[in-house]
Amino acid sequence: MNAGLSTKNAPSPIVVLPHYVFGAVAFLVASVMLFFISGDIVKSNVGPGVLSVTHILVLGWITMVIYGALYQLIPVVMEVRLGSELLAHISFGTMAVGTVLLSLSFWRTYIMPNILVEIGGTLIFISALLFAINALISAKKSERRTIENTFIITSIFWLLFTIALGIVMIINAKKHFLAPSSVELLQIHAAAALIGWFMMLVIGVASTLMPMFFIAHNLNRTLLKISYGLINIGLIGLIVSLYAMADTILPAIFAFLIVAGMLLFVMFNYSAYKKRLRRKLDIGMKLSVLAFALLALTLVSAVVAALDLELLKNWNVKFDLAYGISLILGFFTALILGQMYKTLPFIVWLQKYQDKVGKFKIPMPASLYSEKVADAHYYSFIAGFVLLIIAIFTTLPVLAQISSVFFIITALLYGYNTFMIVFHKEDIKPLKS
Repeated sequence: MNAGLSTKNAPSPIVVLPHYVFGAVAFLVASVMLFFISGDIVKSNVGPGVLSVTHILVLGWITMVIYGALYQLIPVVMEVRLGSELLAHISFGTMAVGTVLLSLSFWRTYIMPNILVEIGGTLIFISALLFAINALISAKKSERRTIENTFIITSIFWLLFTIALGIVMIINAKKHFLAPSSVELLQIHAAAALIGWFMMLVIGVASTLMPMFFIAHNLNRTLLKISYGLINIGLIGLIVSLYAMADTILPAIFAFLIVAGMLLFVMFNYSAYKKRLRRKLDIGMKLSVLAFALLALTLVSAVVAALDLELLKNWNVKFDLAYGISLILGFFTALILGQMYKTLPFIVWLQKYQDKVGKFKIPMPASLYSEKVADAHYYSFIAGFVLLIIAIFTTLPVLAQISSVFFIITALLYGYNTFMIVFHKEDIKPLKS
């Protein structure tokens, strides 16, 4: 049982659960849409469909689940109560509506007026701002000053920068007041989102939870401190160089600093894996370990893309695409799929059974979902991801379509278990006398 997640500071489950439900639905929607844009993906055509699916995955799937998980985990990591449950509810609503408007407008611009892109972007910014205020209020009350907390707090500032830049880009598309091209601005936006917001946050949370779930001690946290410096210096340098010196070697140099920082994070988790006392891995940890294996693949793709080798001139765009997919549909998705089984069942279990321990015969958290279903989507996810990467390098749309079918299966099975947990009905039996 994840005793580390049990805390008197935990918010009401009604704050957390809607984020997981929305995320599961968004993952399914994105997987279905992936089937229809397979041709654009393998041809590296970043059109409306690709932008729409990307934002559903990044905002509706990854960000939404991260919001919900953090509302539960901030009390664990920082040992404080959440700043405001009301702000959390408003943040959820604005993110949900904003994501739908923005993604639908990208999907087919003729369906909805362009003004709704701006409305959607503004709602998402409001959501991010409220989330940031909530998290920072909590952080200010915390007496813990750890490198893990520093990663989390820094990621929140990168989130605000990412959303603000997105709004500026929407305005710039009409006014054209920024010097860099739309492609260069998109690269900056993607770097800030994927590295500054998601990766910094994942490092902060995972560096706390992975050792806890592995039951690993005496880890070298100096690796995390160096990682923090390298990633932030590299990201700031990358953004500045992409904005003002995109044609120089500087973006590649700063990209290598980021990769080096991420590699240190992988080394930290590998150390936790090697030192673990819990030798047998459940489905949640199997998916989490898979996520870090995919992160290693992401780093390889990032290095090749940054080198921009003449030898691989015809493949450089494919490595760029493989990097983005490995990060969004690989590492982040696998990590969320896995960590859901380490957090959500216990959140619901606490709500249903915490006050009944010792009084009735009650189920364990792991019995709130089907392990067979989880095992099935573990393999369907692997199949979908591998086929998608192969499709990118072979430029075969049919492989991408088959891949999307496996992702749809993954999303359906994951959604089944998510709803099974969220809507679990209390099951108590009298203790035998």
